Parts: sequence; C-alpha cells; structure tokens
Amino acid sequence: MEWDCKDKLALRVIAYYAQQEHAERHILHTQAVASYTRLIAAGENLGEQTVNLMEMAAWLHDIGCPVAILKHGNSLPEYQQKEGKIITTEWLRDVHCLTPDEKQWLADVVGTHHQFHAAQELRFEPLFEADLIVNLLEGYYERGKARHLYDKLTVTDAGRKLFTTIFFKE
Repeated sequence: MEWDCKDKLALRVIAYYAQQEHAERHILHTQAVASYTRLIAAGENLGEQTVNLMEMAAWLHDIGCPVAILKHGNSLPEYQQKEGKIITTEWLRDVHCLTPDEKQWLADVVGTHHQFHAAQELRFEPLFEADLIVNLLEGYYERGKARHLYDKLTVTDAGRKLFTTIFFKE
C-alpha cells in the first residue's frame, strides 16, 4: 500500500509535532479536528476532492503554534495563523499532487482558520466547526458557552448535527 498525498501530509504533520513540546496534545487535537472535519465535509456532500482538501487543511490548521510560541511567546490566533500560513506555503511548495490554487487555498485557510467570516468566504466551514467542537471538548471554551457558540458559529447541517449529538443530548 502506498500513502496518498493527504496521508503523506498527515504523517509530516505528526512527525513535526512529535518533535515539539506537548507532542501528544498537538497530535491528538489535530487528529480529532481532521476526523471531525472529514465527517462534516462528507455530510455536506462536498465531493471527494473537496473533502480531501478540507481534511488536509485540518491537518495543517495549527501548524504555526510551535513557531508562534518561539517567536511571540504564545500561540494566540493571530500569531499561529501568521506562522502557520508561512509554514504551509513552504511545505506545499514541492507538493505535486495539488494545483497552485489548491495550495493557495490551504495556506489562506491555515492563515485565517480562527476567523468565522473567513470560513464563510473561503468555504471552510467544516474545519471551522470541527475545531470549535474539539476546542470545546478540550476545555478551551467553557461548556456553558456551547449553546451560544452553536447558535452564532455553526452553519452547516452536518456540523450542527454533530454539535448537537456531542453537546445537547436530547
């Protein structure tokens, strides 16, 4: 079996995080976001190529965190997005399985992945919603804010269904 482009990228991200402090946390967070992103994107019937691109973006979304901490002393969204876009652009330079437009989209997504308006403009709502869900599960947001975040920031049917399944047991 040979790994495809998406799998090779995921392995590169895992290898990168494995060399960082808090490797397990980075790897598990990214794996969870990638899994939920794929679930939401597939549930939205986005097509296999778009689902794969969305999952690639999910694998890359927090790649700027370690560099942001080194350069800026923290991984606040503005810093991780800035550094992540730079890393993504560099990493994808020699990737031949993606078009230039796909590479640019991935870099733009990584560079704006915490921004709701960018998620709508660039059409990466599944990734945005998956990251929101995982951040809630990991305690980055108070569980009591789940309803508010759902109401304000969840727009896809598949994302709303997953969010409801996890947080609003009915």
